Amino acid sequence: MTSANLSELFASSKRDVFRLETRQAYKVAGEKARLAAWKSGAPWPADTTPWQERLKLLVPRGVRMRRVHVVELPLTEYLRWEIESYTRNASFGEEIQLIERERVPEGVPNVDFWLFDKRTVVLMHYNDDGELIDRELYEGDAQAYVLARDLVWRAARPLALWRGE
Repeated sequence: MTSANLSELFASSKRDVFRLETRQAYKVAGEKARLAAWKSGAPWPADTTPWQERLKLLVPRGVRMRRVHVVELPLTEYLRWEIESYTRNASFGEEIQLIERERVPEGVPNVDFWLFDKRTVVLMHYNDDGELIDRELYEGDAQAYVLARDLVWRAARPLALWRGE
């Protein structure tokens, strides 16, 4: 599945998009400069990311955007930075929660995925360095992923609690 195919799924979403993240770090080319700036203590950039631009299109249209990230303690440097990024994403309407790995309910797969409108599942596959190697359109019944979304969403804690708010 290509980036364009994934973009089409976002564009055609009507009600709900959910993302489960299970890795403790990702290696995304577009994040490299922002992560390096954060590490150096530079102020947070004022410009928006491509993801935030997508949120600006979908959320006002009534699409609920949700994400749960499975984390391990102590948090990696990447996750500490990502929590800061999530705070900015939340200001654009994304609902974000985190959950410690040991609290993940049974029935929630240990695989990154997107779920679009309770019907379309895209499995995300990464190499050991956290680089995306494949997006797979899941051909089975999406109901197991809907259940997984609901289970992990109820068990996870809101971003604000992770930020000490």
